[in-house]
Amino acid sequence: MTEISLDQARPFILDIQGLRTTTPCTSVSSVAKRIHNIQIDTISVVSRSHNLITFNRYLDYKDGKIWDYEREGELFEHWSHALCLMPMETYPFYKWRLQYYEDQLWSSYKKWGLKNRDFIEEVYLYVKENGPVKSSEYGTREKSGEGWWDWKAEKTAMEYLFYMGKLMVAYREGFQKAYDIAERVIPSSIYDRKLTDEAAEEFLIDTVLGCLGLASYKDFRSYVGKIPARKLWGTRQAQIEKHLEKFVESDYIVKVKIEGLDTSYYCLSENIYKLEKADSGSFENTPIKILTPFDNILRERHYPEEIWNFDYKIECYVPKKKRIYGYFVLPILDGCNLVGRLDAKVHRDKGLLEVKNLYFEDGLNVDSEFKHRVFEGLRQFMTFHSCTDISLPAIHNFNDLEF
Repeated sequence: MTEISLDQARPFILDIQGLRTTTPCTSVSSVAKRIHNIQIDTISVVSRSHNLITFNRYLDYKDGKIWDYEREGELFEHWSHALCLMPMETYPFYKWRLQYYEDQLWSSYKKWGLKNRDFIEEVYLYVKENGPVKSSEYGTREKSGEGWWDWKAEKTAMEYLFYMGKLMVAYREGFQKAYDIAERVIPSSIYDRKLTDEAAEEFLIDTVLGCLGLASYKDFRSYVGKIPARKLWGTRQAQIEKHLEKFVESDYIVKVKIEGLDTSYYCLSENIYKLEKADSGSFENTPIKILTPFDNILRERHYPEEIWNFDYKIECYVPKKKRIYGYFVLPILDGCNLVGRLDAKVHRDKGLLEVKNLYFEDGLNVDSEFKHRVFEGLRQFMTFHSCTDISLPAIHNFNDLEF
């Protein structure tokens, strides 16, 4: 077992994730290959999460360009831990997962699928004949009566077929999906490839540890969704760690003890030297990064809490009166530490970044050097959003900064 401190764990994880690294990503595809899944989200008070996840690892990224990579076939869209964009070459793992999807359907959706088999087949055949097809281009306005959204029946059927892997998203326009049959979206050389359970197990280990750097049993059952670990190993800590032990014994992975944490973590053996040499001091003078709550190091709340002692809860789903910080506050990464939250809104019609509030962790030294790092990070954030103006709150004299 390797023993390390949190001061080693944090820079190592951020290096592997491409957030603080001397080998930054050079394209959208390289971001996807580095972190595997880029979560798609609809909230747009600032740029949507899939854009921010990409921008924070590839500073030359232009807002919204990620969809070009889906259209060109470098990325595909499907359910991972949530709806995500993934590297096209990883599709066989998700095809392996599809055999378990029907068991995971929520009951009302499953009942609707059974009740409307003929209609679903009709929609599938229409897309097969006419695809790619947007739901807005096909069908009536009659509602399906199922699901959380005000979807017409044809849209519900398309989403059902998408969930089951029969249809895929060929491209998006204005965030609207254009569906086609899977065989036309996924290249045949990839679509026809089949994974055994053993290969799926290896893929799971390589992906979780290769993308996070350090992972506990919790991360194996969450980073690519619950289904793989559940079907391969079970869901309990003892079950997962028992299977991981096989890979420890073969020296493929190493068990890691992080000082101050009770939970065992794991690391690929090939990365142990990099882990032991990790140094947070290399990035002390770099601009802050403003992260989305759905960033890969934040979206599973146990991870920032254990690794960074950063207790984060997204409050857009919390009633307004019960919110502590704001609707969609953005975590702030300073050096290799999570140090605060930014409550902001982009007014696109005015080219204005409105910073409603800044919240910092207790004990943070808000000195002139820190303010400079904030200034540079906010300036990068403004440029990415095509903002030419900023409003700042009158706290810690941040409103005195001249942009």
